[in-house]
Amino acid sequence: MSHKNNPKKFALNMTAAQFTKFYIMHLLQVHPPMISEQFKKEFKKLTTNWIPAPSTLLDTLHEMTEEGLLSRKEDYKSHDRKRQKVYWYSLTDKGKEEFDVLKKRYKLLFEEQLDILNKIMKEIYK
Repeated sequence: MSHKNNPKKFALNMTAAQFTKFYIMHLLQVHPPMISEQFKKEFKKLTTNWIPAPSTLLDTLHEMTEEGLLSRKEDYKSHDRKRQKVYWYSLTDKGKEEFDVLKKRYKLLFEEQLDILNKIMKEIYK
């Protein structure tokens, strides 16, 4: 990630949209396919302090579909009750390749941040 024109951001050095995209890819590796409601539940399990805004989540899913990272299938939430139509999302082969690249890139970021947080905890909260 090039930061030539941007000052380095603290706290993972990524935007909410970037983290949302990354975590969606992870979730689809583990629980395919998923609907937007399920993504929200999984983000809530990760942290109770922050979940992506509905617009961020839906925009990210739409952009990832447009980029060819996700496939989207219209279907019903429940086949027993065919009332509520939803989109089921799955990771494409291109999405899997992108996730592998991002995992390597972000691992260094996450390790750096963990190191900083551990030092803060030891120094300040002795």
